[in-house]
Amino acid sequence: MTAQERLSGFRDALAEAGVGEEPAWVRLDVHSLDHAERAAREMLTRADRPTALFTAQNYVTMGACRALHRLGLQAEVALVGFDDFPMADVLEPGVTVVEQDARRMGREAAEVLFARMDGDIGSTATRTVPCTFIPRGSGEIPPA
Repeated sequence: MTAQERLSGFRDALAEAGVGEEPAWVRLDVHSLDHAERAAREMLTRADRPTALFTAQNYVTMGACRALHRLGLQAEVALVGFDDFPMADVLEPGVTVVEQDARRMGREAAEVLFARMDGDIGSTATRTVPCTFIPRGSGEIPPA
């Protein structure tokens, strides 16, 4: 799933829930764990801080986790990340994620590559690999 599709899904979910999008709560082009932590900290120290965060990449989730823990907000602000990461299950609370099946994605890509190498000249096709929602506690924190 591309970052653009994740953002579109986020916006669709807000609209479906009747929640308006706050531009200050959407950060694009976050390219490092430290940048992700800074971006989360900026949002979380606002007077009108969000009650939940959805992060679209695992290193962004880790940066948001750091900010939440350093500010002591990990039990007050919900967090759901896209892509699992090591140790997400042992943090307190455990980090709720949408997990991609990287093995299956690799296997599917290899199948297409090998078929092309064997002479397949068929038209291009999109393969979709389903994701898995893994609730661990951080995404289930009710708004205060």
